[in-house]
Amino acid sequence: MSADRVTAHRNIVYATARRFAPPNRVAEHVVRATPVQCPQVPGLLETAMGTGSLEMVEDCLTLNVFTPTNASDDNSSSSQASLPVLVWIHGGAFTNGTANAAWYDGTNLAVRGCVVVAINYRLGSFGFTGRSDHGLLDQITALEWVRDNIARFGGDANNVTIFGESAGGCSVLALMAAPQAATLFHRAWAMSPSIGQMRTVERAEQSQKLLLQELGAASIEDARDAGVDDMVAAQGRTLRDPKDIVTMFSPTIGGDVLPLDAHQRVHRDKRPLVIGTLRDESRLWVALNPAAANLTEDDARVHFAERFGADADRAWKSYSELRPGSSPAQMLAALQSDESFRAPAWRVIDGRDRAGSPTWSYFFTWPTPVFGGVLGACHGLDIPFVFDNVTVPGVDMFIGQSAAHRPIADALAGALLSFARTGEAPWQATESKRTAWQIDERTDVLVDPERALYDLWNR
Repeated sequence: MSADRVTAHRNIVYATARRFAPPNRVAEHVVRATPVQCPQVPGLLETAMGTGSLEMVEDCLTLNVFTPTNASDDNSSSSQASLPVLVWIHGGAFTNGTANAAWYDGTNLAVRGCVVVAINYRLGSFGFTGRSDHGLLDQITALEWVRDNIARFGGDANNVTIFGESAGGCSVLALMAAPQAATLFHRAWAMSPSIGQMRTVERAEQSQKLLLQELGAASIEDARDAGVDDMVAAQGRTLRDPKDIVTMFSPTIGGDVLPLDAHQRVHRDKRPLVIGTLRDESRLWVALNPAAANLTEDDARVHFAERFGADADRAWKSYSELRPGSSPAQMLAALQSDESFRAPAWRVIDGRDRAGSPTWSYFFTWPTPVFGGVLGACHGLDIPFVFDNVTVPGVDMFIGQSAAHRPIADALAGALLSFARTGEAPWQATESKRTAWQIDERTDVLVDPERALYDLWNR
């Protein structure tokens, strides 16, 4: 069994922090007795992962390290450390999630020949109030801890790959743009990055103002003394308007961590990048929205008209051909999938191709069979496969039962390890050909996939 060949070092404290203040590295080796998560209201995936019962504390800056047993020597500093290091940044819209979810257990990845680190960072109003982006600073501090300590666990500090999904994927790109992280990692793997969450300074200042109003606080100094539960409740009240959720608490371009040219820095960064998206990202939310069942074609076409204007009919025809058999709600989900995830990813790929930065793309199209298949290849579905955690208890409620599990996990986890070792993904780079590795029951390299949709979003 994998667990017999991997040692898990859990709940290591890498930093402490006062509220609304930068993190301070912990010099000594401190381990918490029990796992914790940062204060939050658990979201849909967190509920599915069963992490809602974990203790929530503000002092939550911990990480877990998974290393092959014969590579770990926690009592010495080995100069022979040679295993590639994978640092996981969890998602959750920057407002929820935890590194301690069973889905993020690094055992099955580590047994393949690497060291896996999963980190916690401050969330929501605790990590992203105003322009200071302390949650991003937490991630940077965790990477500094990795640089200085990972050799003790058999890892190579000169071969660090960061990877993350959704807000974690957005964090991966943000860290590529952050000057303070320029030397802290060497490759990056972004899964369904929520690029649209990167906000302006004006939005960050508005978010802080709204939070203070909800707390009844006159200043940030006053808010330092608010109770944790009061902070979480006030944060929840600021998120009542759905259209304002994604940028209320998130990284700030032009703030204290990310420069104004953050997107251009990602394009120019010569560190190898893999960026992946799923065909049906937004079906996860549409399927769970009771109102979606009553959506008519006319209702869905209104959204197409708002987005594509005079091209709305052409867009509807293109989506109908590429998503045959879709209900009106699923057609809307297809539009929203591309708007929020795939089109922004295409822009990153195009920008890096123009700059000559090494980039690979994957397109995950395997549909989960649960709930009669209505979720399709939805947001987060690639997580159990990239960790090779398809047999972790509870995962089956998301991925069902299928003979495809093992080959997909071997392909995706294997590709991640190959990329971490060599700096090259085991399929053709994007360059100017828009190549993408399709992950389904069988894998294939596609050239210029779904060009009609690409043209709609880049017209």
